[in-house]
Amino acid sequence: MKGNTVTAEEVADLLLELARHLRRRTHPVRQGELTPEQFWLLKRLWLRGPLRIGELANELGITAGAATVACKRLERAGFVQRARGVGGDERVVVVDLTSEGRERLREWQARRRAFLVRLLETLGPDELATLYPLLARLLAAAEQEDTGADAPR
Repeated sequence: MKGNTVTAEEVADLLLELARHLRRRTHPVRQGELTPEQFWLLKRLWLRGPLRIGELANELGITAGAATVACKRLERAGFVQRARGVGGDERVVVVDLTSEGRERLREWQARRRAFLVRLLETLGPDELATLYPLLARLLAAAEQEDTGADAPR
């Protein structure tokens, strides 16, 4: 930062550093509660609902065997349930979140939000009033990027 001039790159660096702090303090993988595969598997089920093991593996970019192992561990922890024989085919295994799994995901989201609120409370009311519309514009720009033709689906 030179004088009053701040570049987009400098602000981006600060935002990325803030995101690292958020992840370090609140992410269940960083807290040693889950493996990355388990976390992404839970998140996928949260977003998509019940899925076959093969679908989960494909969407996560892992083997069906790795997805099965992760699901078994999550089932023992009470976060998912597996059902075999869906549609009369005993080879098909469908996985879904349990109520405990949904509750844990809500708890992790609440922990993340509470950390952000604590950080934001270090700002005064005028600073928050200035920050809010700026963040809203950034969010709108991000959403616009997501609706672009080349956005990943």
